[in-house]
Order: sequence, then C-alpha cells, then structure tokens
Amino acid sequence: MILNIDKMKSDSRLKFSESVFDAYVENTCAYFKNISENISKISPDDSIDIISVLCEFKEYFISESEWEQITKHMLNMLQKGIKRSLFDKISNFSGLAHIAFVIYGLSLKAPKIEPFLQGINELLLSNLAEFIKNSDKKSFNTEGNYEVIKGLSGPLRYLLNFEDDEKMSMMAVRLVDVLIKRSHDIRIQGHRLPGWHYYPSEIEKSFSPVGAVNGCVNYGVSHGIGSPLAVLSVAYKSDIRKTEIKNAIDGLFSEYMNALYYVDDIPYWPGKISFEQYIGQDEIIYAPNQMSWCYGSVGILRALYMSSVAISDDKVKMFAINELIKISQMDLSNYLLTMPIICHGLVGTAAILNLMYLETGKTEFLQKITEMIESSAVISAEQFFEIEKQNARKLGVSPHLNQHNYLDARKSILKNTEKVINSRHGKTIQAGRVF
Repeated sequence: MILNIDKMKSDSRLKFSESVFDAYVENTCAYFKNISENISKISPDDSIDIISVLCEFKEYFISESEWEQITKHMLNMLQKGIKRSLFDKISNFSGLAHIAFVIYGLSLKAPKIEPFLQGINELLLSNLAEFIKNSDKKSFNTEGNYEVIKGLSGPLRYLLNFEDDEKMSMMAVRLVDVLIKRSHDIRIQGHRLPGWHYYPSEIEKSFSPVGAVNGCVNYGVSHGIGSPLAVLSVAYKSDIRKTEIKNAIDGLFSEYMNALYYVDDIPYWPGKISFEQYIGQDEIIYAPNQMSWCYGSVGILRALYMSSVAISDDKVKMFAINELIKISQMDLSNYLLTMPIICHGLVGTAAILNLMYLETGKTEFLQKITEMIESSAVISAEQFFEIEKQNARKLGVSPHLNQHNYLDARKSILKNTEKVINSRHGKTIQAGRVF
C-alpha cells in the first residue's frame, strides 16, 4: 500500500460517505500503484500531470522517500521533455505556463526545487518576449490557434502571482497591454466586431463545426474571450492599467450580454460563432450546451462575476450570482456532463460552484457541489475509459483521455473537499488556472 489510508480517513477535509470514500481511496491507490510499477514507461508529456497529482497527495504517502523518488524521476523526465522542446507553446494547455503552475505548486511542498522553478520562470519569460515581439504585426492580431492570441491568459495569470519580482511584473504589464490592444473594436466588411475576432488556423478549421472564411468570435473560457475577461480582472486588482482594463471589461460585458440566450429560463452562450452569424446573416442554433467551465455558462458566469467584483459593477455581479444559483438547482443530468474531469467535466464545474460558495456564502451551491464530487469519486479507471470510448464513438473521433486525466479528477476532488470544509479560511482553487 502506497498511501496511508487511516490518515486519509481521519483527515477532516474528506467528508464522504463510507462507500464513496472507500471507492475513492481504492481508485486512487490503484493509480499510484500503476505509476510505481510502470515508472520507467512514463513519458515527458505525462510527467507534468503526475507531478501535479503528487503535490496534492504528498502528505498521504506512507514513505516520504518513495514520494521523493517518484517525484525526482518525474522531474527528470520533464527536464528531458523541455530539452527536446516538447513544451514549446507558452499557453496553459500543454505549454510552459502549465509547467510553471505545477512546478510552483511543487516548490511549496519541496522548497529544494526552487532553482528548477527559477529556470522555468526564466524560460517562460524568454519565450513570452519572443512571442510578443510581433504583437504590432497584423497577423498577430488576426490569426488564431484555437485560443484568443494563442494563449496569453494562462501565462499572464501565472505572472500576476509574482508582484515582487521586477522581471515578472514588467512582463505582466506587457501582456496586459497586448490584451488591451486586442479589446478595441474593429470593422470587417463595414460591420463592427470585437477585436477578439480572429481567423482560425488550418488545424482549427479542420475540426471546427463553424465555418470561418471571414473569421469568428469565441465566447468560451478555455479558447475564447472568457479567459481574457477573467485574467484582466485579476490584473485590475493588481493596479495595472486600471482605466484601460475597465474599458476592456465593460466591452466584454456588452459582448456577453448581447450574445446571451435562455432555454427554460437557464442562461446559455454560443461557443464559437462565425462572422456571418455574428452580423445576423447566418442563424445561430440556440440550444442547451454543456455546463462546463471551459465553454459553458458556468465558466462564463464565473468570469463575469470575477470581473464585476473587480470593477465594482453590482448589476453584473448579482446577475452572475443569481444565474449560477439557478444552474446549481438544475438536475445534474441537464448539465450534459459525463466525465469526472476538469475541462469539460463534473469536477471542473464543481470547482467553479465551490469558488462561488466560498466567496458568496450562498448555500444553494453546496448540494450540487457534493452531488458532483460524490458521483465523480466512485468512477473507477475502467469506467472512466469506457465512458471516454462511448463519447468518442458518438462523435466519430478517437479516444484521447488517459489515466492521468483520470487522476487529475482525483486531485481536484481532494482540493474541492478541502476548500468546502475549510471555507472559513478563505482558501481558493484555480480551475483552469485563470480563476
């Protein structure tokens, strides 16, 4: 046995029913046993996700030396991946920002790796400087890569954690300036569009259901304008370009309110819409969609809430709170979520509702949080992969989730439970690394 089960049971953060707790522990221990027995087969891509999980379960390892041995191996694999340029993007999706967040978290548990963290920070700064040197070029402000401005929001959110570091703070200001510039309206074929409009890359076009000959606007948090909205609110509270950021936030408020629609009194937003749909030439399908943090109403409302609090807009703030309460009272089946994962699954949505409970004290969120966590905790790895296969068959694509996506949910279940139980301490969780 790798984990100390008695300690997990006695931990006040883990308030599951006995049957749910037993399933949760069994599934988690099976994962760690698999990692330990197959450690030589771990790839650099997988190593960063495993490190993230190791951070959260460190205190439950029976042997600290075993935890250190596994963690050291993963760091070595990660270093090899960096040297081979496997993580050449700046974004938080399989990029350097993701690595930076994880290693920062690890440094809090294992201060000895601080030099490694500093190396990651220097590499991130170097890559960001190279990336934004072209920010004045037309192509930089028009082309997309399945994220608005190719994923600056994640790195910016990371940099904002280092207000006392001059290099990091200066780069944060430079990124804010890029986002502010992007927030200015543009005109295409005589029509006003938000500056967040972009032209998808050929790769994005190949799997996007939205035609985009004349570009598109993306309302999602993961890849669209929701992420800049969230991260700009954090920058605003850090006293960076306050007037310009407020103007950008106000513009994003208008975009979201104009695109809002209701189905059975529940608020929704379209994911990605084409230029033709935006100007009303083509029809938008107004139907319910997943209540995920990445593209769904839950993540968008969270971004609206964060930014409204930052700039003291009580109207938008109460709108976001009241609509999220309505969503929390929906039957779980209407969330259209099947996987116990973060991005477009139950755990990520639970994390958002958890944050709303901690920050507003609205008890309406608690029941749904518990329901989501408990339904996710009992899903075994075998069930997880079977659900993924079924979903892939329905979509006509190949399954793409792996066992580390599965344990990512184990980690977040732990964090969500911790934050609910210890809400009086004001702790938070960053779902998707922008919240």
